Amino acid sequence: MIKEEDFKYCPGCGSTFNPLKENVLICSVCELHYYINPKPANAVMIENDKNEILFVERAFNPKKGMLDLPGGFLNINESVEESLTREIREELGITIAEFTYVNSFSDEYEHGGVSSRSICVLFRCKLPDHAVLTPADDVSDYRFYSKDHIPYDEMAFDGMKEAVRRYLHNNH
Repeated sequence: MIKEEDFKYCPGCGSTFNPLKENVLICSVCELHYYINPKPANAVMIENDKNEILFVERAFNPKKGMLDLPGGFLNINESVEESLTREIREELGITIAEFTYVNSFSDEYEHGGVSSRSICVLFRCKLPDHAVLTPADDVSDYRFYSKDHIPYDEMAFDGMKEAVRRYLHNNH
């Protein structure tokens, strides 16, 4: 849960913010409107030839050791598609060229005692032929799971769990 105390000082002038109103903090001096918006992210369900979905094990906190879909946050001036391609290359050492939109979902991401919201665009794709997966970056391992045996209780983020469930319920 995003807490008002996580945002104490105006990035414009350093003064304190007035109390949070809906999703905006207003500076008590310069009146800067600082909106608390979700951070854009991406994820992808990569399917192998057996129609199993690839999950990665998180190497670091938050949620170290739990399952996640490959993907991550967008860099500045990067499209969702560019970031997805970059994240998969960084995390698994492969290049994906063709992927399709599945849905989007909101999630909470807490790290270092600060909580933020993310809005994640979920895609799906086929594992490229002859791909050699090499866990790297913030991924320690990977596993494929049958669509009938997804370990939802081991998944790191609630919004992602629901997005995968919704997709598989409607397309399986």
